[in-house]
Amino acid sequence: MAVFTTISAGVLVFVVGQIFLKWMIEPIQELRKIKAEIHFYLYNDYSIIHNAHTLDKEEVLSSCKNLKRLGAKLLSSQQLIPRYKTTLKVFGLPKREDIILASKRLSLLSNSVFGTEQNIHYKLDLYRIEICEALGIEDPIQDGMSKQELKDAIRETRNQENA
Repeated sequence: MAVFTTISAGVLVFVVGQIFLKWMIEPIQELRKIKAEIHFYLYNDYSIIHNAHTLDKEEVLSSCKNLKRLGAKLLSSQQLIPRYKTTLKVFGLPKREDIILASKRLSLLSNSVFGTEQNIHYKLDLYRIEICEALGIEDPIQDGMSKQELKDAIRETRNQENA
């Protein structure tokens, strides 16, 4: 009888561990993987994003599509994590509002690459910085302007256009 109890307890522990792994740990790992992908593509596609008018349109559109896809994956992966408000504190995940903001900024970034405004490069950099801040990742392009400098430059160019 002791052997049966030991085997049953072992199977129960294994099953409960697998449920926890599939239900909690794997979705968290997926969210972290998507954050890493976003970081990679913000760095890798920086020159494509900033030089959209001079590059092959297909290459730029592919990059834009990828950024939008990552924004959608970011939102959907967050939805897979049960009891997110509690889980984010335990595992150090971004707040739900920050994930939504990052997803919106990824979409704005991809929709703005062909912009013709005078301050478009400032806006693209500002979106990148806001994405990084929202997700708690390091800005891959650190030699640029700060967030406040970008906002000031955008405001200044708007004032010049309105004058």
